[in-house]
Formats: sequence, C-alpha cells, structure tokens
Amino acid sequence: MATHLATALPSPRERLLEAAAELFAEHGYQAIGLRDLASHLGLQPGSLYHHIDNKQALLFELIESGLSDLVQHTSQRLKGARSPGKRLELFVRGFMEFHAEQPHPLSLICREFANLDQGQKRRIVGLKEQYSALLRGIVGDAEGGMADAVIGLLFGQTHWYSAAASEAQMSEGVRRLVGLACAVRST
Repeated sequence: MATHLATALPSPRERLLEAAAELFAEHGYQAIGLRDLASHLGLQPGSLYHHIDNKQALLFELIESGLSDLVQHTSQRLKGARSPGKRLELFVRGFMEFHAEQPHPLSLICREFANLDQGQKRRIVGLKEQYSALLRGIVGDAEGGMADAVIGLLFGQTHWYSAAASEAQMSEGVRRLVGLACAVRST
C-alpha cells in the first residue's frame, strides 16, 4: 500500500499575506495598490476584501505579526543561555536566522512604519520595546542607548548594500561594540 504524504498548501489568506509582504517589501507600500496585489495573485480586486479590511490594515498586520514573531523567535533562542556573552551571541544569531528565513517583515518594520496610523504605531512601538528589553537585559543597559544602537546596527545591516555579514561577523562586531561602550561608560 502506497502512502502519500499530504503537504499542506497555504490557505488563500496565507498566500495573500505572503504576496503582500513580498510586494510591499520589494516595491514599497505606496507603490503597490490592491489591484496590483490581486493581479499578482490572479484574483479580482474585490475578492481581497474577503480576507482584509483595507490596505493599511494589511500593512499593520504584516508589521505586527513580523515583529511579534521576531520577539518570540529571539526569546526562544535565549532560553537556557546563562552568560551575557552567550546570550548576546544568541540574540544576534536569532536576528540573523529570522532575517534569513523571513526578510520581508524586517523590511516592512524598517521602511513602512510611517504609513501606519497613530494607534497602530503605538502598538508597534510597544513590540519594539519588548524586543529592545530583551537586549537591554543582556547588556545591562537600563537607559536603552546601547540596545538601540545594536538593534539599529542589526536592522541597518539587512539593508547595507546587498551584502549580508555572516552571523559570526555580526556577533563579533556587536560583542566588540558592547565591550567598547561598557569600557567608555566605566571611565
């Protein structure tokens, strides 16, 4: 008797979210209309409204879920690590893994935040604060300046030309940056 492995096909909504993330990240939120998105999916524009309220709500969902996933992924990576050095390495590695697996949400978080309304921005800032708090706990940075610099470095690296540093290079660079900042702070 032959066995067939059933592979779960993405639902229409999942296909919509993936396509929107890709198109918004590659071309920009403002440049992509719902007609473009529907055409990309081979759908009629009106059929998108079975899955979304509007384009801005779609963008918010993509950014919110991407950032929530990043926070959760990073939290999972940090479990069990005790030393600050190892936790810092895992924080950077977690970011790099997430970026390799899901580059589009990170682009949207960086570039499309301005297209959200004030309530949506507050929600995203809260998630950014959760992510930053993970790093502040590692580097002992109550004010957040060092954590913000490291997170800026990580997010900026994803857009620096088209080359990406390796996890090892990023981990070493962040470790040195944190060490330098700690040395300067203690003087």
